[in-house]
Amino acid sequence: MTDLIIIGAGPGGYELALEASKYNLSSILIEAKSLGGTCLNEGCIPTKAYYKNASFIKELSLAKTLGVSLESYQVDFETIKARKDQVVEDLKKGIEFSLKKAGVQVINGYGKIIDKTHVQVGEEIYEGKYIVIATGSSPIILPGFENAIDSSDLLDLTTPPQKLVIIGGGVIGIEMASIFNYFGSTVEVVEYADRIIPSADKEISRRLLNYLKQQGIKIHLNSKALKFENNQVEVETKGEKILLDADQVMVAVGRKPNLEGLGLDEVGIEYTRKGIVVDEDFKTNVDNIYAIGDATGKLMLAHYATYSGYRVLADILNQERKINFNLVPGCVFTFPEVAYVGLTEDDCKDLNYKVHKGLYRANGKAVASLNTDGFIKIITIDDIIKGVHIIGAEASVLIHEMSSLMNLNITLSQFEDFIHAHPTLSEILTLTVKS
Repeated sequence: MTDLIIIGAGPGGYELALEASKYNLSSILIEAKSLGGTCLNEGCIPTKAYYKNASFIKELSLAKTLGVSLESYQVDFETIKARKDQVVEDLKKGIEFSLKKAGVQVINGYGKIIDKTHVQVGEEIYEGKYIVIATGSSPIILPGFENAIDSSDLLDLTTPPQKLVIIGGGVIGIEMASIFNYFGSTVEVVEYADRIIPSADKEISRRLLNYLKQQGIKIHLNSKALKFENNQVEVETKGEKILLDADQVMVAVGRKPNLEGLGLDEVGIEYTRKGIVVDEDFKTNVDNIYAIGDATGKLMLAHYATYSGYRVLADILNQERKINFNLVPGCVFTFPEVAYVGLTEDDCKDLNYKVHKGLYRANGKAVASLNTDGFIKIITIDDIIKGVHIIGAEASVLIHEMSSLMNLNITLSQFEDFIHAHPTLSEILTLTVKS
């Protein structure tokens, strides 16, 4: 009997297997597709590889300002895609090597739970002391858009579409819009809500919307996509129906947990339409069975999946780990970047809170490096930092200093005494607390 049977080899599953090996726990890792899950193969990593290319193309537009004569350039998308594919392949090989070195048994196939200690894959049945469901999620299919593609398909195109319409203004949709806009696509986004990136603070969403419009991305808010046919998207907006021309339509209206074929009903595992029901240690209602990451339908983020796996391991080992799942940073790779952690202003509307702001354009490093767009917002309650929201260069880096301090309940008064090197973008944080 093995110690752990993990169904799903994404960042939740494979990281859990590797961490468990450090405590001499044996693991069987079951994966139907590819090691690394959606994050490595179809999401975080290939998208960020493309983001690097888009960032470089964006920087080329600054050549004249920086005193560089650049009359013309060509974008070789075949090379761009090949680099992205190679990045994914190299990281996949790295995971495979790490799992092999850790002695993790990897089984290719679909796992079905038979009871609280047995999982079937094909004709084989495996026994484990604990079972962890880490099956991830899949894009939601929108009725009327059966001929559309999802984000995975978009990443596999061999040429950028001339006219790209994206249904959904969440993180995935807006990141793809930003990237393919710099790849030369004419991009329009259709969002049902009254703002983009609903997980972000409203003020951040509004500012990002303005930046995206300045970059040439057209965004239709409060709009409902009805159908896609004959290279046109029918959209209902402001009480009328309009048609958007499109070579490709990408649907990014959310994701659903992968729960089919797991045997949840047969074993009696409680779940809802949103995901598997778990407690604070990610235990299901069935002894010895846990669920982590996207399968729970809580936060569909790779790092959330990884740390929920760590919480499971701590529970199994009777260890105490102070992982605060109320402080999960979020990052959006747009131009400029967006990052946030903790409470938004909407979360605090019934509380006595204060807002502190620092502007990028007031920072020497930002001015010198042509990164003056954006601001940092810190929300405090009784001087304790409760929320941080950033739009601007290196937001995905800056957010982690604040996330770390928030985990320690650092007050704003304490933070004022922390020294930041000059000249750095980090100084915007000290500027913010003094506002």
